[in-house]
Amino acid sequence: MSNRSRAAILLGTTILAGTACGMAQAQTAAAGSSIETVTVTANKRSEEAKNVPMSISVVGEEQLNKLNIRSYEDLMNQVAGLSVSEADPSHPVLILRGINAGGDGSTVGTYLDETPYGSSNALANGTDTAPNLDTFDMQRVEVLRGPQGTVYGAGAEGGLIKFVTNAPDMTGFDDAFELGASTMAHGGIGNSVRGMFNVAVTDDLAIRVVGFDAHTPGYINSSGTTLGGQNFNVKNANEISNFGGRVSLLYKPTEKISIRFNVLQQQLDDGNDSTEDVVVVNGKIQPAYGDYNQHRTTLSPSGVRYYLYNSTINWDLDFATVTSSTSYTDLHDFSFADDSALLGSNVQGFLHQGKFIQELRLASDPGATGPLDWLVGFYYANEHDGLHQDVVEEFKTPPSAESLNLQSTYIETTGFANATYHVLPNFEIGAGVRYATDSQNSNEGLTVPAVIPVAGGVSSHNILTWSTDARYHLDDQTMVYGRVATGWRPGGPNDLPPSAPAGVPKTFNPDSLINYEVGVKSVMADYNLSFDADVFDIEWRDIQILETVDNFNINGNGGRANSKGAEGNVTWQPLDRLTFDLNASYIDAALSEDALVAGGRNGNALPNSPRWSGTLSGDYEFLPIDRFTPYIGASVHYIGIRGWGFNTNPLAPTAPPGANIIPEGTLPDYATIDVRIGASWDRWSIELYGKNINDAKGIAAFGAFGGSTQATAPNTLAPGGAVGASGLVLKPQPRIPM
Repeated sequence: MSNRSRAAILLGTTILAGTACGMAQAQTAAAGSSIETVTVTANKRSEEAKNVPMSISVVGEEQLNKLNIRSYEDLMNQVAGLSVSEADPSHPVLILRGINAGGDGSTVGTYLDETPYGSSNALANGTDTAPNLDTFDMQRVEVLRGPQGTVYGAGAEGGLIKFVTNAPDMTGFDDAFELGASTMAHGGIGNSVRGMFNVAVTDDLAIRVVGFDAHTPGYINSSGTTLGGQNFNVKNANEISNFGGRVSLLYKPTEKISIRFNVLQQQLDDGNDSTEDVVVVNGKIQPAYGDYNQHRTTLSPSGVRYYLYNSTINWDLDFATVTSSTSYTDLHDFSFADDSALLGSNVQGFLHQGKFIQELRLASDPGATGPLDWLVGFYYANEHDGLHQDVVEEFKTPPSAESLNLQSTYIETTGFANATYHVLPNFEIGAGVRYATDSQNSNEGLTVPAVIPVAGGVSSHNILTWSTDARYHLDDQTMVYGRVATGWRPGGPNDLPPSAPAGVPKTFNPDSLINYEVGVKSVMADYNLSFDADVFDIEWRDIQILETVDNFNINGNGGRANSKGAEGNVTWQPLDRLTFDLNASYIDAALSEDALVAGGRNGNALPNSPRWSGTLSGDYEFLPIDRFTPYIGASVHYIGIRGWGFNTNPLAPTAPPGANIIPEGTLPDYATIDVRIGASWDRWSIELYGKNINDAKGIAAFGAFGGSTQATAPNTLAPGGAVGASGLVLKPQPRIPM
């Protein structure tokens, strides 16, 4: 048995708010060695990323640690084409390749190892329930761009983010810990502690335990007068705490069978939303009350609790491997918001989601069945959701006016298969198919104070998705490929208000898309160079959008949209200890038909996806000095202009038609600079890092937020006439990883 241990100390600072986009498709080796390839499980079998016929970004454990990537906000900096729009980290909205039109269902799937996490149900706010997982002691994060409908199914029509944890090590004892401290310009002070230990109990049994407790400083100042008449002024109100851990147990009773149990528990708490009140003056967004200030009748705390339990069994049959994955996920979500302008009070919301998932598949071992590699599988999911909202004056108090309860279920049964045929030693063709059936029902009641049934409904759909690809290896280092793939997102019942017009649909349909992609990948070890590039064209139809009927949000379908663009990544090591990483993406995502019920017209940009984005990074590792190995690095991130949303009225629905409608527009571009310097010795490392040292202020999201009477800024605040001043949001980017 062997004993290993390692430790790290992180010291960080950030100037203002800002992050950006970046990093690479291929993982690099440590400085001082040549470029390496990385193994992924994108197609639910292990294979080198350079041989997978789709666009993939991989962020390995070394990058996760050295760049302090601990959340989606940090990951967005390293993955071209990934956007994150959120009012707080516990409710991230993930966007890949621009596939987002504001609907309540998720377009990006998330996995932790073998377990899908997040809701498939638009009635349970699936768009913002992806788990914002802490990545300490994770082996890698895989980001799969484009529809993954045949392998990963519903809700992955824009792509997939897969967190891969380190399995327990049976060779001996291992431990690691990380201590961190940070300051934030225009904000407070944060700290973190993370740790892991691994124990080989016997030759066939090992356990691995990970824990973390992190506090990210806030930077939003919230002030105002409560509904009870009390004044408040809270500095750095949006402080974030992140606490939890993982336990993994691996048992190998024979050389052919392995059994792994995983448990995850994590809680995220945000003291307030991360928004700033703004006005639009002569088409430009300006702070209404100064930088990083908001006026409210109350603070707006929110949080989420993640629970995941999984058992995965692998049985090697020599010619193929049987995999059974049984999971149960649980989510508890809460939020509190100022809605005084519309309701004269505040609103608290609670969401509970429980989901059982069973997947069984049989995958041939490479080469064991001749030139044909194949995989067949079965998938079953049973999800129950409860959404509860109260009109209250204070958080976690009995409702003062009315309550709304929405209970829903989602059941999916799926069969899938894919295969790759090696036509020639350097030429393969592949195909996949997935057939899914889903059934949903919902029941909504309003208490004012007696319980009044408001709405309910049922729906069911049958969906067939498919993919095909061809890949040609120019040599052992370079592959070109073409891929056509489809994806889908479930429809469902609409819970309509009693006074809804007769013509309002009682259900909304699934939306679907087809992606055409051509690319090239190469890992040229002789030149210490790796690169990949692709172009794509996505046709999206029956896009799901939000509509408003008598102040109730319902789901609808809104015609077609198109997203086309290109992505590229390069990693180059020109000198023995010097590494450069460059990535960039161009995405032109827009409606191709009017979506008038959502305020969208043909040609309007889909929201919150930059047309141009990219990152250039450089890292240099010095020759060892005695026992110390110093290193330095820097990154420049760029986020281009992007549409902020469709032309809708941000004020109360009772506002006169045409009043204070925000003109069509885009959010401005920005760039940030990060630096890092550190040293490693023996089992220790220490790093000092700075994020956004150029003090850039980037607008991450923009639109109507809540309905606070105190957030309303009259037009006289600025010359030129402020439009849409009530409840607009300027959300500074998250700034410091903890």
